[in-house]
Amino acid sequence: MSLASGWPAGVSAGGSMELIVLSNGTEARVEVEHHGSGIEVKIGDRKYLVDTVATNGAVRSLIIEGQQFEVAVRSPEKGRYQVSHRGSIEEVEVLDPLTHLARQSSERAGQEGLEVVSAYMPGRVVELLVQEGDEVAIGQGLVVLEAMKMENEIQAERASVVKKVFVSEGQPVEGGDPLFQLG
Repeated sequence: MSLASGWPAGVSAGGSMELIVLSNGTEARVEVEHHGSGIEVKIGDRKYLVDTVATNGAVRSLIIEGQQFEVAVRSPEKGRYQVSHRGSIEEVEVLDPLTHLARQSSERAGQEGLEVVSAYMPGRVVELLVQEGDEVAIGQGLVVLEAMKMENEIQAERASVVKKVFVSEGQPVEGGDPLFQLG
């Protein structure tokens, strides 16, 4: 998040976005929405109204539900943040849901045996790029999905053979639906 401007990067006024926040081995789905002069942050079932002001350098003044907090935010690399408050430092990673699901799929791809490639998010199958029995190389396109008015090519995470195709062109899919089985 770019708290320098008081507004998460990628969210325009009146817009909203969903993020995945990883911290201390836990994962939280966070919804961020522009709300009046501040931000409404939803974590689970709880909503928080947040106003933020840059004070100096990396230090931010946050007002959350009427309480003021001074935090320092440092980003050692894109998507990773060190947040310090009252002497304690917490490291967090912020990802968009598509990147998070792709990472999970990639981690599973390193395991031996059969792998099921799933849809990262709801969408529609635009084009199948492989058929059952095809050998695929790392990075080779498997399918083109349309999601959120954008076409995304899902690629093979490892060299393998297409064992099973679960979808057809034009078919709608939900996030997590199986697309292919590779082995």
